[in-house]
Amino acid sequence: MQYSVFSTQRKRWIDCLRGFCMMAILLFHTEIYYTGTSIIGYNLYVSDALYLFFMLSGYLLYKKAGMIDIKYKLKSVLRNLLWPYFIFTSVMAVPKALAHGERVDNVWVLVQNVVTGQASWFIAALIVAEILFVITLRLCRGNLFALGSVCVLSFCCSALLALNGCHVAFWQFGNALQAMLFLFLGYVYHRYEHKLMVRVLPTIIACVMLFSLKCYVYKQDLFMTIWPIGISNYAVFLINVIVGGFALFNLFRLLPPCRFLEWTGRHSIVYYFLCGGVPMFVGVVFSFLHLTYDGNYFYVVLAYLCVYLLTTMLVYLIYRYMPFVTGYGRRL
Repeated sequence: MQYSVFSTQRKRWIDCLRGFCMMAILLFHTEIYYTGTSIIGYNLYVSDALYLFFMLSGYLLYKKAGMIDIKYKLKSVLRNLLWPYFIFTSVMAVPKALAHGERVDNVWVLVQNVVTGQASWFIAALIVAEILFVITLRLCRGNLFALGSVCVLSFCCSALLALNGCHVAFWQFGNALQAMLFLFLGYVYHRYEHKLMVRVLPTIIACVMLFSLKCYVYKQDLFMTIWPIGISNYAVFLINVIVGGFALFNLFRLLPPCRFLEWTGRHSIVYYFLCGGVPMFVGVVFSFLHLTYDGNYFYVVLAYLCVYLLTTMLVYLIYRYMPFVTGYGRRL
């Protein structure tokens, strides 16, 4: 079957872009747990991978047929996000605490971290943001100006909270408010997708602009941290989000599907839950084998390949033999 960016079937480019973002997150955690630092600066790509995940969720929230069914969407969030969150964070609570040198004798603290959404900030923020977004969408009756106004206001509130040193940890509400704008941008992109020029030249120009922004961020040593929110220049950050979203969305709509990226993207929820534990384990194994990082990035690449292969194997086994923990309830 010929691939079309305007296909009414499952849009494979979305899974490919998700897979690309997930591999970026795995690289960041590999560097952190293997070398003890982020060799490729966090501000150069990690925030981009995170806001793109949110934007893709917003893209999928737009329905051409009409208003989104709130009950159906809430059930989807509960089944595909909240259920896996409680399963994975509960199972990993003790091993994660031990790995970070934290106490495990106080069970209540571990339970509290899971129940209050602190065990996995990104998933918690995504859950809350999607629920807030669909409720706002229904209240605004699809009015784009009203919806955008609420999302911009939410983003401003998150910025003010961060600037005043207030980090709302309960279900990552501060990050959820921030993510409302990312969801909105993805939603708007899908709504006007048919009018956007998905051509090579505009995409190249957008990618060059994004690269130039990254050079500026690196030269000025700007902070673009999403969690905890630590953004030193909001103007540059917002331009980066808009240009980056447009560039990467268009680029992956133009590129042919890549099977391993597509598979990774389709199963990114479980990849995300494993993206800390597996790199930590690989880092310990490499240290035991005396393959410590000595400035040669080749060893980081080798560790990264091991991380990706091991994570992929675990993800496959989970979906194959324990699909109920993913919320889908069916095997691969």
